[in-house]
Amino acid sequence: MTYLMPSPSLARRKIASAAVLAVSLLSTHVFAQTTVEVSGTIDVYAGSMKRSGEGGRTSAVDSSGLETSWWGFNGTEDLGGGLRAHFSLSGFFRPDTGILGRGDMDAMFSRSANVGLSGAFGRISFGRDLAPNFIPTLRFSPFGGSFAFSPLELHTQTSAGRYRSQAWSPTVSGDTGWSNAVMYVTPELGGFTTSLFVQLGEQAGPSGKNNYGINTMYESGPLSFGAYFQSVRVNNPTDAVSSGPSEVFSFTPYSRVTGTGYTLSASKNDTLFLGAAYDLQFIKLFGSVSRSQSSLARARDDRQFDLGSNTLQLGVSAPAGRGSVLFSWATTNVKAEGDFSSVLADPDIRSAITRHTASLGYDYFLSKRTDVYAVLSHDRITEQSPGTSVALGIRQRF
Repeated sequence: MTYLMPSPSLARRKIASAAVLAVSLLSTHVFAQTTVEVSGTIDVYAGSMKRSGEGGRTSAVDSSGLETSWWGFNGTEDLGGGLRAHFSLSGFFRPDTGILGRGDMDAMFSRSANVGLSGAFGRISFGRDLAPNFIPTLRFSPFGGSFAFSPLELHTQTSAGRYRSQAWSPTVSGDTGWSNAVMYVTPELGGFTTSLFVQLGEQAGPSGKNNYGINTMYESGPLSFGAYFQSVRVNNPTDAVSSGPSEVFSFTPYSRVTGTGYTLSASKNDTLFLGAAYDLQFIKLFGSVSRSQSSLARARDDRQFDLGSNTLQLGVSAPAGRGSVLFSWATTNVKAEGDFSSVLADPDIRSAITRHTASLGYDYFLSKRTDVYAVLSHDRITEQSPGTSVALGIRQRF
């Protein structure tokens, strides 16, 4: 019997093919266990802007009308037995100028920079992650993550607007993301998901200078509600104070006669928030209430004055064609109680101010990833000239 042996070149080709197949199978197995996604949002609007108390109107092309523009990477690895490793690296940017960050103080990955594990026990992460206020604030406003037009975010999270010579201070301190943080999220239980947060100040000096908080969210059918509590002593994204208390919030009572002010600076800001939404299909209702209480930085002031703020927000969204009509109204009262005669020597003191803001918008979806929007917003702070803003924008997710 005669056997035909393959030629050496044919044998080498078969060995090479087998090796390629083995590597391909191995690579497929490896990549099946690990996923990395690139995603983000680009949001730009053109408008004529004026908040209450501002000296004039500004015409601008600006970024982040309905959502803060961001980009980033998220990855997961299946470790077996239901355990997964995960990471997130994402940052904000301003597409109108191409500059990184919401502002010049933001780092490259100021939105998130964390690594952690998840499984049947829930999820834990270490690094820069969400603050307790972030998800509840966005979920219970019809304008979602709009820090330019949502009345709730304008009052509690931004410095837009002025009273006398002072910029409006966000009544909720600590930013929407916390650095040097540990975040734990429980598994869903009976419709509830609860998250625990601790941020370490990482500074020598007064002990206990950390932030901590908790939030819980519930959703069942058309009803959703949530709450958070947070206590803030450290500012974000970075805290430049190397020793002593940080100033996380400030308010300036002033004389109506002379205009002279006395600034109260807070070393700690505690906030309790409750929010709810109900979807009736033809309209969705939103509402939230919050209370912030401040501990003043100077011991004398903390003994002499009480400083706090209250915010109420109501809103609706209604389907209209391929989009939604959005409306939200918020009112915030900031008040300092105490006797100011010793520091301002004037009985006619303005020690409380109120802000009212209403926004009406229409968000039209060209596709699942791209929408265009128009917003009209009216803003008024006690004893200041009102402001009206109007904008047209476009947002694309990738």
